[in-house]
Amino acid sequence: MHQFWEEHSQNSSLEEMMLDSGAQELTREDTPEILSLLPFLEGQEVLELGAGIGRFTGSLAELAQHVTAVDFMGSFLKRNREKNGHQTNVTFLQADVTTLEFPSQSFDLIFSNWLFMYLSDVELNALVQQMLLWLRPHGHIFFRESCFYQS
Repeated sequence: MHQFWEEHSQNSSLEEMMLDSGAQELTREDTPEILSLLPFLEGQEVLELGAGIGRFTGSLAELAQHVTAVDFMGSFLKRNREKNGHQTNVTFLQADVTTLEFPSQSFDLIFSNWLFMYLSDVELNALVQQMLLWLRPHGHIFFRESCFYQS
């Protein structure tokens, strides 16, 4: 997977990350809808898995007490830090989500957009089990998987 993203992320752009030349338009259209589906985030701890270049990191940080933005691509995380590093309530973590470790009940919301489809069934099952451990009582998991075109 890492090699795929190395090949498709030379500029760490939104178009590359989304594998879509119409990424700017899509983002304008779907970001408000996605954010409207989230639970109340004031005072909440958020884990953003597959944060990429920060398409949602800044918006999550404006709403939550703290966001931990995780991505395994250093170039994507660097771009995310450039875009959202001014927000003092964001921690950027370069890591593979399949090997992440956090204490139990660390997060109120675990947010993921277009990540699960890149994991094998075994990896996804293991990750979901971990997510359930990381989630606080009455917490939420938000994930979104959708494709307009075949990659």
